Amino acid sequence: MAEIGQRIRDLRTERIPRLTQHQLAERAGVSVDVIQKLEQGRKVNARITTLSAIAEALDVDLASLLSKPTHLETIPPDGGLLALRRALTPVTDDGGEPVDPEDLRGQMTEAWAAYWSGDYDLLSGFLPGVITGSRATASKDLLAEACQIAACTLVHLGHSDLSLVAADTALRTVESPLLHAALVGTQSWVLLNQARPADAAVTAIREADEMEPRRKAEPAEVSLWGNLLVTAATAAARAGDDSEAGDLLSVAHGAAVRLGGPRNDYETAFGVEQVVMQRVDVAVVAGDYARALGAAADMPPVSTLPLAAQARHRTDLAHAHAALGRFADAERLLLEIERMAPRWMRYQVFPRSVVGELLNARRPTTTLRALARRLGVE
Repeated sequence: MAEIGQRIRDLRTERIPRLTQHQLAERAGVSVDVIQKLEQGRKVNARITTLSAIAEALDVDLASLLSKPTHLETIPPDGGLLALRRALTPVTDDGGEPVDPEDLRGQMTEAWAAYWSGDYDLLSGFLPGVITGSRATASKDLLAEACQIAACTLVHLGHSDLSLVAADTALRTVESPLLHAALVGTQSWVLLNQARPADAAVTAIREADEMEPRRKAEPAEVSLWGNLLVTAATAAARAGDDSEAGDLLSVAHGAAVRLGGPRNDYETAFGVEQVVMQRVDVAVVAGDYARALGAAADMPPVSTLPLAAQARHRTDLAHAHAALGRFADAERLLLEIERMAPRWMRYQVFPRSVVGELLNARRPTTTLRALARRLGVE
């Protein structure tokens, strides 16, 4: 949080004319005390809605404020971020030599596996070739899905503008109505990571309204509709509308119960677990940490969530425990996250910020100091 405070100060004072703390507070709709404590490093945590408002007031993406990684941990021998940019924004329409669609489908499966495990280095090595190869096939949906993976990956690497380009390309290309629904969910999530929660909510709700399933709808349609509701709830919470988020999650829970079990259509997981996970997240965003931990009690004992989602959920719980002074529980969860998803954790701001909270909140244990060193947290 001290690093975030320093970036707020730099972004505020580098402007011409320089913004005062009072002016920034007024533009962001927060108190001057919040700005002062953040810049002085005296505030050990801040709600994501507050940071989003400050980012918007400073005219930057939230990723810029949080210092999300913008490069890969390693330099891949093939592919990489520049190759991914070229594949998404080609100078010509020539997709190169035709590629076997079945081979591409296999590569797509590998790409999703790398994404959900947080192995963005591996993913960036062959994803440019998947996108380029998809352009040479007759299947527009293959290209749309390849661009979707790119959009999701680029969010985690802090390239939100290029991520939105990838999402828009996917939506212009897609033919399948159900894949279109999944892509709108991705687009909404990208907007959310650009500190545009209101736009993200409108995007997801509009698509959900247009595809609301009838009584005899196919399970895949119900699942993708439910996922849009969860995505909209996430955005509504970050826009400061906790009540709207709760209403959307109630409807989503009904859809999950209707399905009778979890589904993962078009790599878009949905079920009771997703709803519970998001109830926890919405409560954390609202700063109601006791409610967050209470909601977590409804999580099924055996998880079918993708690895990255499980890690993200545990981070929410660690943050809630830390905010309530339950430091040992927070530390235990952070160590669990590192054991289960070490590659994912290295690219995420949130778990690293929770580690920072613990370092500042008490005399850190030897184990916590070691974790902080591994993650590069001061």
